Amino acid sequence: MSVEQLAQELAVSKVCVRRHLSLLESDGLISYVEERHERGRPRFIYKLTDKARCFFPQNYDEFARDLLLQIQRQFGDEGLENVIAARTNELIERIRKDLDGASFDESVKILTKTINSNGYLADARRLKDGSYRLRHRNCPTENVAARYPIVCEEEMRVYQETLGCEVVRECRIVDGARMCEFRIMPTALTQITSRKSSD
Repeated sequence: MSVEQLAQELAVSKVCVRRHLSLLESDGLISYVEERHERGRPRFIYKLTDKARCFFPQNYDEFARDLLLQIQRQFGDEGLENVIAARTNELIERIRKDLDGASFDESVKILTKTINSNGYLADARRLKDGSYRLRHRNCPTENVAARYPIVCEEEMRVYQETLGCEVVRECRIVDGARMCEFRIMPTALTQITSRKSSD
């Protein structure tokens, strides 16, 4: 909408609307495009950014749960597992392309960036032994994962297969923890650990 339309809709002055728009824009919640006409000054049309969508009702979780329930009813547990695994396989292939030629450390960074782009608020910290601690401070699939634990299992498979190493989950939000935590161990470290435990 334009400033004029917003002022009319909200029954406030254009000055008031512009002040609010300026604040919303500085917070990254709105953007605008310039609409030019043959005569007069250009008009600015404002719209919400993706960042602002969280302030409005969304039922993605409910839709996803209902859809998975229908798949389970129609095709049984095996059908449900096949559908979720197929999605995971596609995700693994996409991420592997991004990691092509990257070192282990670079791969962990790229994977973390990919996770963040999906809303996980993730960070990965390298530990003294060369392993990484990956943390998610948000779980965008929490409500779905609470009903279908296979979602969490497949998420871990993404990490294991894209990085080609052992990944151990230490805690998860669905179980009441403040965050999901994973320990990512490079192949060399995994071999050392298994040799020590067999001695």
